[in-house]
Amino acid sequence: MFKKFSVRDDVSSSTSLKSSVQRHIRTGFCEQIPFLNLPAYSETPKDSKSQPTSSEPKEEEAEEEVTKSSGKGGKKKGGGKKGGKNKGGKEEVEEAAPEGEEQQLAVIDEIWPKKDALGISKCKDHINIYTLDGVPILWQHFDGPFIPSLKILHKYPAMLPHVQIDRGAIKFLLAGANMMAPGLLSKGGHLPDGLPADTVVAIHAEGKESACGIGKLVASSEEIKKSGKGIAVEVLCYIGDDLWLLEKLT
Repeated sequence: MFKKFSVRDDVSSSTSLKSSVQRHIRTGFCEQIPFLNLPAYSETPKDSKSQPTSSEPKEEEAEEEVTKSSGKGGKKKGGGKKGGKNKGGKEEVEEAAPEGEEQQLAVIDEIWPKKDALGISKCKDHINIYTLDGVPILWQHFDGPFIPSLKILHKYPAMLPHVQIDRGAIKFLLAGANMMAPGLLSKGGHLPDGLPADTVVAIHAEGKESACGIGKLVASSEEIKKSGKGIAVEVLCYIGDDLWLLEKLT
């Protein structure tokens, strides 16, 4: 979809969205991808077998922030005006809990802080790209599903279900071709059970750590496996396409 895309030729207008519209998009994005509602530094649910856990460094950094914040709060409280020892201790406990709760940001809050205004760039072929300070974070074709940018997916790899293509299909993916069933069903491929048609998936490649693209299943897992041929995944964006190369929409 972004094999040939340029800001000059394909973007017709860019503007900020009203608060009500932003809330509607935020709600729809979170309903479509439940992972966005999880605490930002929590572990990925154990039943997400096909999805790797969030990176450990992010979890450790978040935990350090909580520890530092709690420590700072306790120090401040100790120097309060009323110096009753027991009372001061009690107040410190009561104040520490809300402060700790403030650190429980959801993934969506890291990707899209509530105070940041979402912009929209309307493009040819009924594509809307949503941005923060000009940086694309998600996009939508017509009134279809919201698609996170591939760079956002790399930061949160458990955001989408994973499918895997074999080594032989990599060159076709990076050329923008749709993925065929044999590439998913071969020894080096993987297609999880239970995925319905039109599921938005992260496309991984055999031997590669990060997703190489994002696509949409044209049929359910069961139907693809039963057929064993034809297009299985419609490729929406991939590493090296013009959206990937785009740093900012200005």
